[in-house]
Amino acid sequence: MRYPFLGLLALFLLTNLTVNAQQKKQLTPSDYGKWQQIGSTDLSPDGNWVGYHISIQEDNDTLYIVNRKTDKVYKLEFATSFEFSGNNQWVAYRIGVPFKEAEKLREQNKPIEYKMGLLNLSTGKKETIQNISRFGFSKDGNFLAVYLAPPKEHKDKGSVLLIKNLTDASTHTIGNVTEYAFNKKGDYLSYIVESSNTAGNAVELLNLKNYSLKIIASDTLKFSKLNWQREGEGFAFFRTFKNKDYEEESATVHGYINLYGSPSLKTFDPQQTAAFPKDMRVHNGSTPKLSDDMSALFFGIKTWTPKPKKEEKKPGDTSKQLPRPASKPDDKLAAVDIWHWKDPEIQPRQKITFGQDKEASYLSVWNFGSNQFLQLAKEHTPIALLSGNQAYAITSTNNKYKPAFKEDYADFYLVNTKTGEEKLLYEKMLSGFFTGPQSSPDGKYLYFFRDKNWWIYSIATQQTSNLTQNIKATFWNTRDDHTASKPPFGMGGWLKGDKEILLYDEYNIWAVKPDGSGARKITNGEKEEIMHRITRTDFEYPYIDDSKPIYLSLYGDKTKKYGYAKLENNTVQSLIYENLSIGRITKATEANSFSFVKQDYNLSPELYATDDFSSNKKITGTNPQQVDFYWGKSELVSFTNKKGKKMQGALFYPANYEPGKQYPMIVYIYELLSNTVHGYVTPSERSAYNTTNFTSNGYFVFRPDIVYDTNEPGMSAVNCVVPAVEEVLKTGMIDKSKVGLMGHSWGAYQTSFIITQTDIFKAACAGAPLTDLISMSLSIYWNSGTPDQKIFETSQGRFDGPWYERTQEHIRNSPMFNATKIKAPLLVAFGDKDGAVDWHQGIEMYGTMRRMEKPHVMLVYADENHSLARKENQIDYQKRQREWFEHYLLGKPAEKWITEGISYMDKMKAREKSAGQ
Repeated sequence: MRYPFLGLLALFLLTNLTVNAQQKKQLTPSDYGKWQQIGSTDLSPDGNWVGYHISIQEDNDTLYIVNRKTDKVYKLEFATSFEFSGNNQWVAYRIGVPFKEAEKLREQNKPIEYKMGLLNLSTGKKETIQNISRFGFSKDGNFLAVYLAPPKEHKDKGSVLLIKNLTDASTHTIGNVTEYAFNKKGDYLSYIVESSNTAGNAVELLNLKNYSLKIIASDTLKFSKLNWQREGEGFAFFRTFKNKDYEEESATVHGYINLYGSPSLKTFDPQQTAAFPKDMRVHNGSTPKLSDDMSALFFGIKTWTPKPKKEEKKPGDTSKQLPRPASKPDDKLAAVDIWHWKDPEIQPRQKITFGQDKEASYLSVWNFGSNQFLQLAKEHTPIALLSGNQAYAITSTNNKYKPAFKEDYADFYLVNTKTGEEKLLYEKMLSGFFTGPQSSPDGKYLYFFRDKNWWIYSIATQQTSNLTQNIKATFWNTRDDHTASKPPFGMGGWLKGDKEILLYDEYNIWAVKPDGSGARKITNGEKEEIMHRITRTDFEYPYIDDSKPIYLSLYGDKTKKYGYAKLENNTVQSLIYENLSIGRITKATEANSFSFVKQDYNLSPELYATDDFSSNKKITGTNPQQVDFYWGKSELVSFTNKKGKKMQGALFYPANYEPGKQYPMIVYIYELLSNTVHGYVTPSERSAYNTTNFTSNGYFVFRPDIVYDTNEPGMSAVNCVVPAVEEVLKTGMIDKSKVGLMGHSWGAYQTSFIITQTDIFKAACAGAPLTDLISMSLSIYWNSGTPDQKIFETSQGRFDGPWYERTQEHIRNSPMFNATKIKAPLLVAFGDKDGAVDWHQGIEMYGTMRRMEKPHVMLVYADENHSLARKENQIDYQKRQREWFEHYLLGKPAEKWITEGISYMDKMKAREKSAGQ
């Protein structure tokens, strides 16, 4: 009788599974709003509590605080950013408003008033404070500072600061506070008071152990720029004053030092200092800084602007003073910008940096012991950076090398902050990322990357040496295909005491002694092609303390696996390494406890906590509703481009995929995208190009890698994307008559160009594409105010010369100049305030395609930049993009806007109708 029973059981299970499968639904846009994301996460210092923020697309935010040992959970509605107290007893958090109320306020352009919540982790007792601006604990967690939002009518006069003593539940209220900060230990609070009656202006210091208050300085003048010394043993600030002969303000600089010894207030008064330049002032827009040893004050100085002098009559002068002619309308300054070919920076860039340039000042120092003032940065060396120990300043100038049409160069100097002695280090050195000299944490060395090697300058010996030339490894980025000087793979920082510098080759980390006496390879990533990189879990100091474990991230170059390892006692131990995306590691400050997030394309992000990765406990998952819907999966695809290079792409399957059936496919491109194979993509009405939006609607989505040849950006894309697609088509899973192509910005350029070279794609969508590489290279990147020429010749454009030297290459790789060969219907979208790709690139393509009478639609969104920001526009573009592909790939009836467009008259009628509802 057992066998009939087992047969019935099997039949029951099979029927049950079939019913469950039938219960799954197709995901639709109306479902997208339910989807969650993990926001900020953190651990209490002892690692016992985990906090995480969950945001929902169309619902309220929630903060969860979970005890890892007892599984006790606090659910805090409308809460977002949070902070654990240093004593593990409290959590403070910001409270917003319900989602619908927040949406309404945003539509009305009204600010959201935030509250602060305070939760006692032991008792569960909560307290709420209304209308706050910011908050923070002292380091020991015994005190909480809460800064209330300033009243609208007194914004410039500060606000109320609440100091809550969490040991006795008392609150100390301080009014008219403009600035405040706990010191590093958290036992003192300094703050500035500025009252409507200026007689009450003061800098005060509150001892949090006994609540004693000390007035550090008081005046009718204004105090500002409170700044603690690194270890919290003193602080600096400005006292601003005016001079009737000049337009601007100046300041005296103050340093309150030796807080735990014999405290004293040091004051630098530029008016009483003979060495201070007479035509200059202390710039109160700079930030005063106490040196780590509290022997010096650093600050910025700037030139005065004299007020126009009144004409005075000399004694005995009887001549009659003629009245000044009345001003006329014609006397107004013309609203004109003068664009000159010798401009170091073009006018748009000057406008962007105007505020920064206006506030620029020359770094200077006042040494207490010698009572000596020194100007460190000067007109010929205006840029300055202090060394790690503040004994030197690295100053530089790029003025001689402006305008810089390709790479940026500068001259670098070393200035002794005690003597003012200045030494020229390097002339015409590249000044980009890692290529200009930077200081080691202890200030013993300067380091930089040049000529495919790392270099060291020893301040003690004043010698420059090539640090890596004799190491059998390649430190320059062999994968970089831009036309600029080759950058390094990177570096991970310095070990404590400037003992060793940690440098990267393709897969490994090297510890190199800065005196050149030795180098050791810490990892062996090349064996399995696993990239090892330093993961900082402690940022208290600029160095890495190798007396403690050092944590490394792991990334499988070909497998796309992710994980972490631990370096301890010169041994690397793998902690976790899986065929998933694993990231967002956080470490408890006082325990070997960690949190991290796992995800895959079909695995909604999960938050885990662990003690040194000995056992990993799942704290939460997200999107439990996903089980109710069909969902896709992802896999890596290998292919060979037309130049014979082995490459990869990420392929995402349609939800409810059925083997043997053919599906349409959307190809999304940019540059390297195969590393997104494990990324979870939240469906969203506000997200165009969204992988899950397409897979849930029955499409495959393919994201192939692209690499480049010099002077051939468009053809390089063709040489990678077409073979990649052909490789996927070999599987038989794709209906080759239903393949679309899409991309945004650089991906949109490649999209527009690829369809001029192949008929493999039956429809295309390009958001903000470059279409005419000649005119685009002569455009301006308005968001930064810089010429696009530089991008074309050193960065993404990958040309090794300007358009007039590479004319045919620019034309050959331009979509517009090849538009006669386009057969695929092309949808283009632009914001008419696009500050990255000038939207006239779209107009050029529109005019060309329209004249050729080829299927083409351009969507223009008013007052939008490079990416759409307004919710209604995001939803509209996502919807039209979907309708475009549904018509041209799936054969669905076309919407009117596709076949006929929408006239301006019809648009205005629709708006009037909408406004009247």
